[in-house]
Amino acid sequence: MTSPIEKAIQTALQRLTESDGDSLDALTSLIAALKPKSREDEASAVAAWETLVRLLNENDAYQTALRNNLADLFATRHSTAFFASAGLLPNTGFFSELRRKLVHKLLPEVLDLNELKDCVHFLFPDGQKRMAPISAEQRERFWAAVNLEKLPEQTLKSVLHPMLDAVLEISHRIGAMGLEPELARIRPRIREGLSPFIALNSEVLKFASDYRQSLAEASTISEDEKHALVLLAQCRDEVSRARQAALMRGTSMSLSYLLIRLEQHLSRLELLLRVMSAYYDPDARTQLASHWSALMMHALDGERQHNSLRKHFSDLAGHMALRVTENAAHTGEHYIAQNRVEWLGIWRAAAGAGILIALLALLKLLGSSLHLALLNQALLNGAIYGLGFALVHVLHFIIATKQPAMTAAAIAGTISQTQGRIRDMQRLTDLSIATLRSQLAAIAGNVMAALPLALLLGMLAGVAGISLISTDKAQHLLHEIDPFGSAALIFAAIAGVWLFVAGLVSGYFDNLAAYAEIGKRVAHLPWLKRWAGKEKADRVGAYIDQNMGGLSGNLFFGLMLGLTPAIGLGFGLPLDIRHVAFSSANFGYALTTLDFGLSIREVIRCILGIALIGMVNLVVSFTLALWVAMRARGADFKDAANLPPELWRQFRTQPGRFFWAGR
Repeated sequence: MTSPIEKAIQTALQRLTESDGDSLDALTSLIAALKPKSREDEASAVAAWETLVRLLNENDAYQTALRNNLADLFATRHSTAFFASAGLLPNTGFFSELRRKLVHKLLPEVLDLNELKDCVHFLFPDGQKRMAPISAEQRERFWAAVNLEKLPEQTLKSVLHPMLDAVLEISHRIGAMGLEPELARIRPRIREGLSPFIALNSEVLKFASDYRQSLAEASTISEDEKHALVLLAQCRDEVSRARQAALMRGTSMSLSYLLIRLEQHLSRLELLLRVMSAYYDPDARTQLASHWSALMMHALDGERQHNSLRKHFSDLAGHMALRVTENAAHTGEHYIAQNRVEWLGIWRAAAGAGILIALLALLKLLGSSLHLALLNQALLNGAIYGLGFALVHVLHFIIATKQPAMTAAAIAGTISQTQGRIRDMQRLTDLSIATLRSQLAAIAGNVMAALPLALLLGMLAGVAGISLISTDKAQHLLHEIDPFGSAALIFAAIAGVWLFVAGLVSGYFDNLAAYAEIGKRVAHLPWLKRWAGKEKADRVGAYIDQNMGGLSGNLFFGLMLGLTPAIGLGFGLPLDIRHVAFSSANFGYALTTLDFGLSIREVIRCILGIALIGMVNLVVSFTLALWVAMRARGADFKDAANLPPELWRQFRTQPGRFFWAGR
């Protein structure tokens, strides 16, 4: 029994066989028959597509009608812009293109149906979203069923001429992009006449000239695409090297945008060259459907997201995030102890930070007694936090909650390399265990230094008859870390978000320092060299190069910890932060103020609150940082699907590895 979908497709194909006018209307009916009723109904979309392919293979009349109508669509419209621009970023720049997309969302463009690009939007008014489930293999089978080899010679030439014009247009764009100063800055050899982009343009000009002559004389081409493809591969290698150089020398929005455009244009040029050559190469005829399908997929899918804001941000943000997280990954390696010496070093560094945190918590408590205006109090708290965290960084101490944003990037880099391969899983497992062990050591070091010192300072103040905080304030501090009677865990999550953002800020300023050569500029300041001498000025510049990101991230994190409660009060929102190390210090000051007059139940409740606050701080910041780092590297969480079971197996067999390091 024929299904309703098959009946609709047969009716549309029959209309194609009877069409003697504009092919656009007939093709619109076919596409409407292929679309499922719901965008979420992927199974119906795939079933309809498979039905279409089957009917084309079974009925020569349907196949001929569809092939001729498609050829007519390409031949009677201006198609050069479609081949040369559909789905490719223009040279206007990131923000100009963003502005265009925003305007289009509010005020859609008027379609010109004489342009093939606009015909695509007419045929797919929903942006092909309902056709998205169709795989590359299924699309290739469709074009094989259409059998493009049977196109009449004259029709074929009417399609190939615009493709040839598109090849020349794309080649000239690639040559121009290859000369951009932004690219030459990180790849100086381009300035020395060694640019593969210029060589590619010259070779494509030769190929196009020979190809145009072969079309005019109906002869075979003597200048094939093979040499152009070799040069194209060299251009791709140059783009890859430019990306690697950007990791060391910094990147910018304009450079990232340029590299994305280059990659897109190189891919489009390769597809066009392969399709055009396949028509004249008997050995490549069998691959014609594959090349044409890849070209259509590249152009149509790109055009489908022509006005997508999400895609626009995703492409560029991914490359920018890679630079930001790459620095974090290198930094994160220093927070992961692989042996006992490094593990004990984390304990010592965390204990040093714990001592400073106890003092910072005391300063904040004393500062709150000044009863300043809301914004002034917030700025004072932010300054205490920020300068304190910066001092922790300068002294090479470790705050436990600063680790996840760094270590997540290191783990993401390993996941992207293993890609779920079992033989590489042991490396990822060992790194994850070392990370967990290191972070537990850092938390313990922070808390076990901050809490005792807070108790000691509180008792010394009591002996001296000094009241550090009032009884009401002490009760309030205990309530703040109550995991069940307050919003402590929600506020801990907010702190985790700021920890994650601080990691991005740190990476951004490290990138800025490398890209803008801030350290070198500082070292060459005339007044600094006169005042400190050239050698010391160079050391200052080198220090800024290495620490600009770390200092900026710490200052930002501290400022946001201080400002968040004030922002919440200003907007009438219940916003605040909870940080495990500061919570433990506050617990110590509250205990001494209350003369340890708490029940065992209350003490356990507070200790549990501190532990849960620490866990939320870590989980939130680590998860966000891991997600961004993996997206930046093109890795998928499914690549790490084998990790949790393997960690559990290791914990059952060797639990000690998770808590202390071997020799």
